[in-house]
Amino acid sequence: MKRATVLTLAALAGLTATIGMGVAQAASETPSDPCAVPETVYTIDGALPRAWERLKRGGALPILVLNSAGSRPDTAYPALLEKELAARLPDRKVSVTVRNAPGATAQEMLPILNRELASSAASLLVWQVGTADAMRNIGPDRFGEALSHGIAAAQGRGADVILMDMQYSPQTTQLITFQPYLDYVEWVSQNSDVVHFPRFEMMRHWFEEGRVGFAPDSKEEKLQAYQFVHRCLGRILADTVSTMIDRAGRPAP
Repeated sequence: MKRATVLTLAALAGLTATIGMGVAQAASETPSDPCAVPETVYTIDGALPRAWERLKRGGALPILVLNSAGSRPDTAYPALLEKELAARLPDRKVSVTVRNAPGATAQEMLPILNRELASSAASLLVWQVGTADAMRNIGPDRFGEALSHGIAAAQGRGADVILMDMQYSPQTTQLITFQPYLDYVEWVSQNSDVVHFPRFEMMRHWFEEGRVGFAPDSKEEKLQAYQFVHRCLGRILADTVSTMIDRAGRPAP
């Protein structure tokens, strides 16, 4: 192995070791951490080999977030994710690009997914899915087929995939049947080498623990709930990406 390559790998090993410090503590539930969720809700598992290879070659970490809703760009979780990861990877350029497809189903998002990955050359795709499909009562089989096509397209372009499922609120769960779509996201994730980020269960946990309410009576309370959820999502997602990049860079046992 050439000396320059050895030095590069050594530097990246030190970098990922620094990234991994404190992640386990941040991901575990403690009374002082309102964002924490138990392992029964979410355990960081798996790796991001494509993102790691890009970093190992001295590249950047371009991330594409694709969703079916609009967002406040400065306060939504993608901006917080970019800020958190930039602090953890000071020697690498971290960029998070958001593309909204309001009301689009997973199938309808596929052309956007392909176009945006081609133009951005992202090494990680965070794909928010399920809300529009559940609202429009798209058949779960069709939903799962669209997920598989999107995952294959992303991986074929050299991007790892994190599937983020729907938001939770006690009001919408009374009107919309989410469970078949949640089950499909989990099944597809397990069978396609991608990460399932369970936003729905996280938000339900925070609600049931009394950490956040989703039926506030004032604009101020709505803003507080929004800020809490996006702050927590951004931080846990940054923990996830950091841990999995670290894991991908470790030597095989």
